[in-house]
Amino acid sequence: MPYREERKRFRLECFMTPSLHSWGENIPEIKKKDMQSDIAIDCGWGHLIFGQTFDDDRKLIELFLEEETGRRDLAIYVRNHHVLLSKAPNLLFVDPSITFRLWLHNYRMSKKKPEGFHIRFMTDERDAERVNEIYRKSNMVEADPVLMMKNQYSHVFNYFVAEDPEDGEIIGTITGIDHKAAFNDPDNGASFWALAVDPNRRAKGIGRALIRAVAEYYLAKGRNYLDLSVMHNNKKAIALYKALGFKQIPVYVIKRKNDINEAYYTGGPQP
Repeated sequence: MPYREERKRFRLECFMTPSLHSWGENIPEIKKKDMQSDIAIDCGWGHLIFGQTFDDDRKLIELFLEEETGRRDLAIYVRNHHVLLSKAPNLLFVDPSITFRLWLHNYRMSKKKPEGFHIRFMTDERDAERVNEIYRKSNMVEADPVLMMKNQYSHVFNYFVAEDPEDGEIIGTITGIDHKAAFNDPDNGASFWALAVDPNRRAKGIGRALIRAVAEYYLAKGRNYLDLSVMHNNKKAIALYKALGFKQIPVYVIKRKNDINEAYYTGGPQP
């Protein structure tokens, strides 16, 4: 597609997609007619708060005040996030991450099959415990295995794992979240979180294969897009996302100031 036409399509997609409106008036009534309100889902490592479902900043602030020790709650798609921060400057900050989106109508499947591992769904608490081991090795917040399995059997969450067929060990993981199932998203989207690969069991292409598995799953479900959030300085991951067709979008993540996030709002050395 010529560059001018691509830019025109991108502007049209932005205009027609409420989740890309980070400022201005609320979502048009016709768009949010059947959308559920005030939605925050428990991912185990923290709550994922869908900011576009909140009309009252006070409710968002109250949610962050309830954050448990050792957790990483976050809000994404918050409208007028600068206004929210002005109401709780000692509590909240803008995470130095970048949000990327893959429009699934542009996705192209790979003809190359993964070698040395295969992708499947997480199926039991043993799988969940192994996923936690990978989180721990990757300096990520762990999640309750019981909660993960409860989530897996809901319509909102989809935990994928990469398994080594030789010994049956899980060597990578990713969590898909269906926004349509979570709150009847008028944009008909999805996202993925907590992508991690065992640093001691790396095989070529695990991360790429996990992302493709999530993208193809939601493409088959008829979703319009797949979003992700990544730290601004994670150049290797960003290069991978761009290679898969993800584009940066004007969406920001809000977090609570806590011990886990301290380096990101004090200007100190970042993990």
